[in-house]
Amino acid sequence: MIDKYQVTPTVSLAAYSANDVIGGRMQFPGIRHGTLDHISIVDLANQTVDYVLVLFDAIPTDIVDNATFDIADADIDNIIYRQVFNAGDRWAFTDNAVHMINKINLKVRSTEQDGDLWAFLYTTGTPTFASTSDIVVTLWVEH
Repeated sequence: MIDKYQVTPTVSLAAYSANDVIGGRMQFPGIRHGTLDHISIVDLANQTVDYVLVLFDAIPTDIVDNATFDIADADIDNIIYRQVFNAGDRWAFTDNAVHMINKINLKVRSTEQDGDLWAFLYTTGTPTFASTSDIVVTLWVEH
C-alpha cells in the first residue's frame, strides 16, 4: 500500500534569491519506515525555477523561509536523500505546474521515535509567489 504524505509550507511573497529555502523546515509525520516511491512539488505560481529537496531521517536545525540553505554540520549525517527538480522537466499548465520524480525505490527509515521525516526545499532560481500556499510537497511511501 502506498501512502501519501503532504506538506504545504508557508512561503514568502517577497522575492527569493538563488539557494534560498522555500517555506522553512518541513515535517512529514508518521513515516517510520517504507520505500519512497515518488515525490511531487506542485507550484501553483508556475515559477520556472529549479527546486532541490533534501530529506532527513531526524529533525535538522531549522532554517527559516527565504534564508540561505546552509545546513548545520551536525545535520549532514542525517541526510537520506537529495533530489533536483529541473525547471525544464516540470509539467507546466496555464497558471500552475508540477515537478515529479517517479520510481525512486529508496528504503527510508526515521531515526526518531515518532517516525517523522524532515525536509528542506530550496531553489537555485529567483521565484516570487502570489500566495503563501503556492507550494505543496508530497511524498508517496510504500509500506
